Amino acid sequence: MSEYKQQSRVIVAAVALTFLLAGAGAGGWGVYAWWEKKISDPQWKAEQNATHVEARKPTGRPAAPVRVGKARREPVQPAKRLVGRLRAIHRTTIGSEVEGKVLVMNVEEGSPVQAGKTVLASIDKTWLKLARRKQQASIEVITALLRKEKANLDRLEEFRKQKVTTEREYGDQLAAYQQKVAELKEAQAALDDLDEKWKRLDIVATFSGWVIRRHVDTGQWLKVGSPVVDIVSRGQIYAEMSVPESLVSGLKHGMPINVTIDVLGRTFPGKIAAITPYGSTASRTYPVRVELSDENGLLMVGMSATAIFPAGISQEQITVSRDAVIIKPDGATVWVARGDPLIASPVAVEVLTRLGERYSVKPLDPSGVKLLTDGAEVILEGAERLKPDQAIRYMDRDLADAKWLGDTTETQPSDKPAKNEQ
Repeated sequence: MSEYKQQSRVIVAAVALTFLLAGAGAGGWGVYAWWEKKISDPQWKAEQNATHVEARKPTGRPAAPVRVGKARREPVQPAKRLVGRLRAIHRTTIGSEVEGKVLVMNVEEGSPVQAGKTVLASIDKTWLKLARRKQQASIEVITALLRKEKANLDRLEEFRKQKVTTEREYGDQLAAYQQKVAELKEAQAALDDLDEKWKRLDIVATFSGWVIRRHVDTGQWLKVGSPVVDIVSRGQIYAEMSVPESLVSGLKHGMPINVTIDVLGRTFPGKIAAITPYGSTASRTYPVRVELSDENGLLMVGMSATAIFPAGISQEQITVSRDAVIIKPDGATVWVARGDPLIASPVAVEVLTRLGERYSVKPLDPSGVKLLTDGAEVILEGAERLKPDQAIRYMDRDLADAKWLGDTTETQPSDKPAKNEQ
């Protein structure tokens, strides 16, 4: 291609690009001038505002049903949660009190036992039965000899009165008689010992609990003191915690303490049974035992337990049912029912203290402080899918009653009818 043609094409492209840029600039200026004219027109601005207001109006979808409860301002004791373990109140090794062969083992590991009634093991009675018979025969012999010595003593007593016997003969006979009396007492004591051993051939549980280990089996020979089984108590159980020295001074025997068993997800009332005054120097903690009732047999030794201990002076705080608090990784929220007609407003909160079925909470912003007040209605059920300022209504009573299983005094569906039903 000649140099002349190449220069011509370059010139044509440059002219076309110039006209294109000029057209774009003219178009932009035209749009800008049109927009300036529009926004300066009062009638057009009024039309736009009306359109936005209309867009913000409710869409007409039905109000979401919710179940509500009351927030309360009440004294709250600051508390600290401590983790520990369940410990048996009684744990012991039951041993044999007599010597002999095990004829029957009546329990296995894990078997429940009842104090004074459950026979753990039975020992062969044969040899003890023979020993008792032999001892009874010995007593009969000694008794016969004792009667003979008593007759001789009575005869010498008469001779003594008649002065036909010496004091020495009488004294010897009296000593012989007293010796037989002592031998009879000794023989009777030996028989009592055998009778007591006879009663203990059946090894019985000393307290109610469970067998956690079996040391012997059928046919094994036991000596006095040989271990038979290990048992732990039931009915009552300890939750043992290591309490910091800053808290232990505020505790006392009999103080009520709530203990949550993590694996069961249940909280049990308890009371402080023991405060050990000798603690760990390194951690500066002291062992504290909280006694719990375990009548249903749900609590087992070794389970993880969390106890709430008082940690300061009581303060007035807002509390809500734990059902009202929605906890997510980014924080906790309580939804408040307010207004006429009813709408739902979320309040970001910090959970301060867990008080069994209620939580002590603190709003995190000023608007939340105004909404979450004493007596405010908080949503217990139905808040999971709500949006801010969404219309709501009180849940139908029949549906609420069918779903609700808790404390009727606090979170029973409100007696107020829905606004749209009045």
